[in-house]
Amino acid sequence: MEPLHSTDPEAVGPYRLIARLGAGGMGQVYLARSAGGRTVAVKVVRPELAQDHEFRVRFRREVAAARAVDGAYTAPVTDADPEGPTPWLATAYVLGPSLTEAVHEHGPLPEHSVRALGARLAEALEAIHGVGLVHRDLKPSNVLLAADGPRVIDFGIARAMDGDSMTRTGAVVGSPGFMSPEQASGRPTGAPGDVFSLASVLVFAATGHGPFDSVSGVAAQLYKVVHEDPDLTGVPPELRAVLEHCLRKDPTLRPPPAHLRAWLTPAAPAAEWLPAPVAAALARHAAAVMNLEVPLRTPVLQPVPSVPYGPPAPYVPTSVSTPAPRFSRRRFFLAGGALAATAVVGGTAWALTRPDEPGGKTPGGGPSVDPSLAAAPKPAWTMTTEEKGLYTPLVVDDRVVLRGGDTYGVDANFGGPAWKHRFTMSYLVGGGDLYEGSGSLERITPADGSTTYGASNDAGGGRTFRFYDLLAVTDQAVFALVKTGGEGSSSDTPGVVAFKHDLSNRLWYQEDRETGGDPYAFSRDHNGAVGGTTLLHLDNKFAVVARSTVDGKRLWRVETGAKVPSPVWCDDKRAYFVVDDHLQAVGLADGKQVWRRSSEKGQFGSIVVADGTVYLSDGSPNVTACDAATGKDRWTCGILGQSIADVDMALAKSTLYVSGWVAGSTASGAADKPCVYAVDITAGRLLWTFTDPTYQPGTETERVTEYCRLAANGKHLFVWLKKTLTALPLV
Repeated sequence: MEPLHSTDPEAVGPYRLIARLGAGGMGQVYLARSAGGRTVAVKVVRPELAQDHEFRVRFRREVAAARAVDGAYTAPVTDADPEGPTPWLATAYVLGPSLTEAVHEHGPLPEHSVRALGARLAEALEAIHGVGLVHRDLKPSNVLLAADGPRVIDFGIARAMDGDSMTRTGAVVGSPGFMSPEQASGRPTGAPGDVFSLASVLVFAATGHGPFDSVSGVAAQLYKVVHEDPDLTGVPPELRAVLEHCLRKDPTLRPPPAHLRAWLTPAAPAAEWLPAPVAAALARHAAAVMNLEVPLRTPVLQPVPSVPYGPPAPYVPTSVSTPAPRFSRRRFFLAGGALAATAVVGGTAWALTRPDEPGGKTPGGGPSVDPSLAAAPKPAWTMTTEEKGLYTPLVVDDRVVLRGGDTYGVDANFGGPAWKHRFTMSYLVGGGDLYEGSGSLERITPADGSTTYGASNDAGGGRTFRFYDLLAVTDQAVFALVKTGGEGSSSDTPGVVAFKHDLSNRLWYQEDRETGGDPYAFSRDHNGAVGGTTLLHLDNKFAVVARSTVDGKRLWRVETGAKVPSPVWCDDKRAYFVVDDHLQAVGLADGKQVWRRSSEKGQFGSIVVADGTVYLSDGSPNVTACDAATGKDRWTCGILGQSIADVDMALAKSTLYVSGWVAGSTASGAADKPCVYAVDITAGRLLWTFTDPTYQPGTETERVTEYCRLAANGKHLFVWLKKTLTALPLV
């Protein structure tokens, strides 16, 4: 929760504003109170959206849908004004923490609490489904805990099941670790998908982990949701049998919420449904919120001196790396400090600051210690969003494309959001254009995010293409993974299709009947590559396939035996891919091995191939440049501070930028910090290091994915760490 800003109104409708809860895609969310003392969460629509007629129609529909839900365990809509100059929506404020916060603060819930939670959430789904809605984003943070039971919140992405265009095949909406297999693969999602998500939430409540957690990123997590069995370690045996039914891959085999409620309702309910520590924290929370009468307002701040830029202290290895304690706003609140609460309506909040503005954030590294290193360049701008950076940014024209909960186009020169799209993982850049290829194949104008052309999904013979993922884009063509089949077909065939760069005509289509099944290749950032007239991609057996870009005919196929999908890179002579603990180079013409190198640490991170050189990280504290033709080392730069594998790299001009870590303070026990190393590729020499002083480490599990995602154009290096995007000038 944040204090009100000086620009915030005193009241919205009949509700006096008290504090900010957060921001969503539609607008700002406030904690507010009526004259009669009712506490609510008020969502106020952004001014630019309020002027959009089509948006108002959608908002009206959302309000009507939300009003229709009347369940004991849902957060009801209490008031709304969809017709006013600034539309708004008020929902009951739930005086309790989210399930995420409760489990993180107090540990997994006991079995009787999980049963009570599950039975009541199933009842909430009955109410939601009973009026023709699907929630589609049921997750622990969308479940709030109250003394009389849980409340399901955030109907911002609920969609009618009556054929409305808002439920679109191919639109992947939701949270990766808790979405259903059909949702993860872009297929139509109905009530059974919510049952799958509910079961995933209960696994988290009972164990503290989700059934499909992965330390390898979102792509691997989605792959597990679609293809692997859930991890039910720690789930009580009787609950396990029920949840296994709900977590079946086939949605037709999952029980309806009514059956789930009957199975989970205990014969003799406990007097208190929550364990004592959670109930006590909830009571303190509720009392503090109800006692808050004076609105919180941000004071006017005076300019503060900027922090000098420069490299941080050099890394000093320690025997044990202990993360710094994570600041808990809820713990601070319960101790009598500033308020913290869960916003009922989630989304994305953007903030843009410049280092030279009064009150602006001043990103940069710590004090200069090593005189041999130059200072890191001063950031041109920074942008903060509530979405975490889980994918490498894409750069096209003067836009940076960020893929998170939604996809955003950001002004590359000055920062600030330029446009927003629905969430899908499948975006690629090529020939000065941006393409989206999940569900449908569309060419997007980088400047404003508008769709300029959509490819035909007509496969001929009464069959249609279902686009699964983009493989590669060149100046001449766009290549994508598809499945083809008739209406309602259960025997769709995977394949690869090529369209002209402008999507006006299909060039060729090749089916892949040999492997069958889904055409998944979940490496995402390097799912395919083109070298000369050869297209490379993975099939669903994780084999590397080479096809002619002219007609799509298969040239060769290399079985890798890999346990997980590998990224694929290439130049005009060779293809490069990772197979478990080694990096392999094969000839582009015949697929025969040219060289292979192993990793002593067991993993390879990202690589960059340019001008006859392969730049790589092999899990050691080094970055290495090797000859692309022979695999022999040209130089090694020991910069990364500690052994890591999942790093990102970007090459611009004569500098290689590598994400890594620098040591925290041994004396204070501070956690290591993600950073960016700049390496001169002509000599393999470290130039400078950049860290973001606003970085706050998450939990040990979260820190696995907390590293800098990098991209560059001719002017800036773009660094995306957690919720901060920084533009560093190229020097």
